[in-house]
Amino acid sequence: MTQETFLEMARRHRDADMLVANTFKMVDGQACSIGCFCHDHGLKPNDFAGLAKITKYPEEAHRLQDAIFEGLPEAERADWHVAFAEKAETVTDWQAVIDKTVLASLRIVQPHDTSESKVVSAVIDLYERSLTGDNPSETEWGAARHAARCALGASWNPRGAVGAAWAAEAAEAACASDAVRAASWAARDAAWVQIRDAFLNA
Repeated sequence: MTQETFLEMARRHRDADMLVANTFKMVDGQACSIGCFCHDHGLKPNDFAGLAKITKYPEEAHRLQDAIFEGLPEAERADWHVAFAEKAETVTDWQAVIDKTVLASLRIVQPHDTSESKVVSAVIDLYERSLTGDNPSETEWGAARHAARCALGASWNPRGAVGAAWAAEAAEAACASDAVRAASWAARDAAWVQIRDAFLNA
């Protein structure tokens, strides 16, 4: 008996209507994107690290898989589940894919950045440099993260714009190499479709 590939599993999950949001654990034959794969591999329902070890894809990629699945409109989740698997088979540089997805997330929140130091633009510049091979120093990343934290503190006040706080959160998360948190803050105003497309086109 031939073992199913990751993509074959994904297609089976979709075709058997096994995919549902908000639950890692398999219930009545349904679970979320990560939950279905973990169930098939005999893992705990949300064992991202265990799944990454089996697939050889980075854990951060699977965390983005989950975040985008949960954020998308219901009608688009099952196709994303398969699209992620199709994309994963072609990726040769996961860090570039993840970084491009974070960069797209930051561009979504950039218009909401009302900080004096324009923290989101500063972090975008660092990511763009990194993607061209001009890797910013740890000092530069640290300074950008500090600026984002300061902007976040300034934006959370009774008169502050919520969008500014989201922008600062996304920038801070991006500096911390937390792609999922960066995308989550960027997608507060239903931008998950854009983030999905950025991932698939990276």
